[in-house]
Amino acid sequence: MSRSAASNLAYDDSKIDRNLDTVLVLAHEATRTGAPILGLNIINELRDCYNVIAVVMKTGSILPSFEKSAAATIIIPPGVALDECEGRALVEELVARYRPLYAVANSSVTKSLAVHLEQFGVPVVALVHEFAMDSPPLGSLDELYQKASHIVFPTRIVAEDSQAMYPLLRGRNVLVFPQGPSIIPAKSDGFAKESGTVDRPFVKDGRFTVFGMGTVTYRKGVDLFVSVADFLYRELNRDDFRFIWIGHHNPGDVRYKLAIEAHIKKSGLENVVEFLDEVDDLTPYFNAADLLFLSSRIDPLPNVAIDAALAGVPILCFKDATGFADILEQDAATSFLVAPYVRVDRAAKIIGDLIDKRAELSALSKSLKQYAKKTFDMKSYVARIDQLGRQAASAIKQIESDVARVVDAKAFDKVFYFGEHGSAFDDTTAVKRYMNGVRLAWPLSRGDAGIFVRRPMVGFNPLIYDLNNPNDSGSFRDPLTDFLAKGKPEGPWSHYVIRPSDAVLEPTLRVAIHGHFHYTDLLDEFLRCLEVNETKPDLFITTTSEEKVREIQATLDKTRWSAKDVWTVPNRGRDIFSFLKDMPERLGRHYDIVGHLHGKKSGHVETAVGDRWRNFAWQHLLGNKYPMLDIIAAAFADHSNIGLVFPEDPHLNGWDLNEAVGIELAKRIGLTKSLPTHFDFPIGTMFWARPEALTPLFEMKLDLSEIPAEPLPIDGTILHALERLIPFAVEKAGFAYATTHVAGVNR
Repeated sequence: MSRSAASNLAYDDSKIDRNLDTVLVLAHEATRTGAPILGLNIINELRDCYNVIAVVMKTGSILPSFEKSAAATIIIPPGVALDECEGRALVEELVARYRPLYAVANSSVTKSLAVHLEQFGVPVVALVHEFAMDSPPLGSLDELYQKASHIVFPTRIVAEDSQAMYPLLRGRNVLVFPQGPSIIPAKSDGFAKESGTVDRPFVKDGRFTVFGMGTVTYRKGVDLFVSVADFLYRELNRDDFRFIWIGHHNPGDVRYKLAIEAHIKKSGLENVVEFLDEVDDLTPYFNAADLLFLSSRIDPLPNVAIDAALAGVPILCFKDATGFADILEQDAATSFLVAPYVRVDRAAKIIGDLIDKRAELSALSKSLKQYAKKTFDMKSYVARIDQLGRQAASAIKQIESDVARVVDAKAFDKVFYFGEHGSAFDDTTAVKRYMNGVRLAWPLSRGDAGIFVRRPMVGFNPLIYDLNNPNDSGSFRDPLTDFLAKGKPEGPWSHYVIRPSDAVLEPTLRVAIHGHFHYTDLLDEFLRCLEVNETKPDLFITTTSEEKVREIQATLDKTRWSAKDVWTVPNRGRDIFSFLKDMPERLGRHYDIVGHLHGKKSGHVETAVGDRWRNFAWQHLLGNKYPMLDIIAAAFADHSNIGLVFPEDPHLNGWDLNEAVGIELAKRIGLTKSLPTHFDFPIGTMFWARPEALTPLFEMKLDLSEIPAEPLPIDGTILHALERLIPFAVEKAGFAYATTHVAGVNR
């Protein structure tokens, strides 16, 4: 068997202090650019307290600075691809040799190593500087966002970009805080300068001086920088300015640079636009600058803008292109420096106004400098990262002890939690995976924590438990472990569960079912589920066309079943609107319980997923393996307080995108108390209920005009809000809910 490349790397431990913990800092490269320079500064802040191991995935000009600052620097040599096997092998070596307390993944580009570290039990603080739109393909950041212990974005705009493209982030406690100013290593600290190149002293003339800074690339908007100068020169007829771009060009982007040079020449801008190579020290240029123009199309929070703000240099940028726009817009004195996205005309006019109001630049400079000093602090930034890393390490350690308690109590239902694959896990591994989900979703008080946490035990909702039993310390705590330690206290987190083993009584209740069948081919399966029961309910069936009415009647004619009524409804409002609008009159006072079911197919997921969901609901509410309708009817007869029954679902959905609509609907049914963040409800809108328990919903009198037309979004409509409002309406009517659980029928 061939050895992995990871086993052949140099793992130096000569500078390791055995009295200190070890921290890994992952750098995607060692070039003299933003993220690597920030990574180097993080190392320099941590090195007094930790053995800091730098893992550099690609070499570059500041590699010697990494080697000087870190206790050890692991360099991935050219030609070594960190695929699944090599990445895992490297992380295994790193963990075995250095036993890190935590790791800092400085840039989403380090995601492959970050994910492997989490799998080996090393918590990762992921610093995501990049826009998700700039990290193709879509989905490439899934694992990082699913597994990193903490996710930190530098600004709101960068966070919201990822949240829009990766909905799973709703389940994470995403953090947003900016880095501080970085100390930039001199070129002499890195690879030698090209022979004969010397930084020339900058000479300022009397013109208004505008700098742009960064690598000459399309992303940095260097063409926009030149276009603004062009607008000032040719459209506004000004030549009292000077545009200077400082930065090297990427040899791979030579066409872009040549196009910019052609623009300058053909527009006659040679006397107002110039380019300088990157320099060791930007201080003289900041001192000479009247304005820094951050012309980027997409640039999260560039270090150079932070440095300029701290030097008191006013900054102009485009809205929605950089996180710095957020910072400028927070202060009335600087908000005018944000131009509409890539509007070169508006940017040029702002600069023209500044040229005409030079006397006001001093006050503007002072205001920005004061704000920057309060906002950008590298020591505080790294201290916060360190706190996150230590908290994550502590939580992982806590899980190790909590797992034993839950396993010993035999409280965790791994098949229920994981579905059909649950039996493949040993008990310890299964419980650990559940608790890790809790850890990643922590704190659980947020509405979408259920994206990462499922129900660990039938009849218990850990999110409701946590909401009602807050941890005063604020540190990580598993709700199930706490629930068991306190002797399984009663509360809204627990509810009655109806099981196939429960007693079945002689049918005494008057039972009706409303079935909505837009997909009439599913009616036969529905009737077969009913056949195993002694209870023979009256059938009320809705569908969406007269042709489908005939199809339904033909199916019924082949069986011993007949319908009390079959009628058409608009293909709008799906199953629940027709139930709430048409069934109250048909039910009258003739029935003790009513079922609401439908022939579910989900167009937004694979057919197998929709089929599994429908089978799950029907097996729990009608039967097939067991006569669940008979068992549910007996529970209603035995427990007068039960007003609603629905399947015990392992998923712990909350309001998702429906809270605002839910709040408005709650007012209409007379709910006066605030709606909780976490709750149980019939996911998929299939249930049994006492008609009087649904009175608040029946009396709401929804109108078809309130219902959106098909095709519906997968979330965020009045119908999705109604689904979640059902248990609250039942509670208002004076009843409780129960669930059904059929072991082995999962989704």
